[in-house]
Amino acid sequence: MLSPRSLLTVATTTVVALTTLAPVPAAASPRTYQVVDLGTLSGGDGAATAMNDRGDIVGWSTVASGARHAVRWRHGVISDLGVLPGDTDSAAVDVNEFGDVAITSFGPDYLTRAVLWRDGHLLDLGTLGGENSVAIGVNDRRQVLGTSEPAGDMPHRFLWRDGTFTDLGQQYFYEFTADFNNAGDVVGGWNVPPQDYPCTCVGGRLRDGVLTQIGSEAVGVNNRGQVVGAANGRAFRWQDGTLTDLGTLGGDWSRATAINDRGVVVGRSTTTTQWQPFLWRDGVMTDLTTRGVLESDVIEDINVHGQLVGARGNRPVLLR
Repeated sequence: MLSPRSLLTVATTTVVALTTLAPVPAAASPRTYQVVDLGTLSGGDGAATAMNDRGDIVGWSTVASGARHAVRWRHGVISDLGVLPGDTDSAAVDVNEFGDVAITSFGPDYLTRAVLWRDGHLLDLGTLGGENSVAIGVNDRRQVLGTSEPAGDMPHRFLWRDGTFTDLGQQYFYEFTADFNNAGDVVGGWNVPPQDYPCTCVGGRLRDGVLTQIGSEAVGVNNRGQVVGAANGRAFRWQDGTLTDLGTLGGDWSRATAINDRGVVVGRSTTTTQWQPFLWRDGVMTDLTTRGVLESDVIEDINVHGQLVGARGNRPVLLR
């Protein structure tokens, strides 16, 4: 299980848009991206973790003390979203089309709280009865997905809206919850050491604790119900019961990490020598290092306009 400090570097990628979407034709070929350094707070380090279709970007940046604070970039301006009183660090993990930001705030003794930033205010969402909660995403129904342990129990998944928790059931040891959409479909997976042990993906809507098995590791879902991740070491897109192998860049392995509402997928794949970022669209996987992206760039999210956010080294970047 990751420590709360490690969770600061884990992005939960959620692409949010309208609840009902008609298929949108994709562009003919991937663009050549221009890289925009988003800037940081006084500490100089940061990363972008998610963006919405309006162009709001969220993530974290260090301050002068070295602590990490949740931030939002809007129209080129960075805003410090702060931490809960008494806490030391925070990291934003998602933003919806209303501009609501899902944040996890980190306190002393490794305690964590799921937080919603809305209209300039931080709202502590509380817990299911235990000491900790963690935010994973926020959708356009203004629901927050997260995990929290009831008193004396393992963590449970939850949905929070307007002060009310809906307990989605226990998240078992080695299991993780990664993403959800406007319909409330929740995806994730679980890993048991050693690393080559088969993984099971959980996908579809969590109802009464029932999980729909769809493959291996699911890490993203869009508002059309398309799920992406990795199955047997290969990037996949799942839709309506069909698992599509997205291929590789010439090597043996690939992993999809995010999908937008046009069905465009980003991730990483091996070539014959190394891992590199890719974009998959209309059955074609493109090596993004041929489109202005560096091999070392970390791509966390893609919006409906095809813009990417993530990190280049220790700097938060937008690729547009």
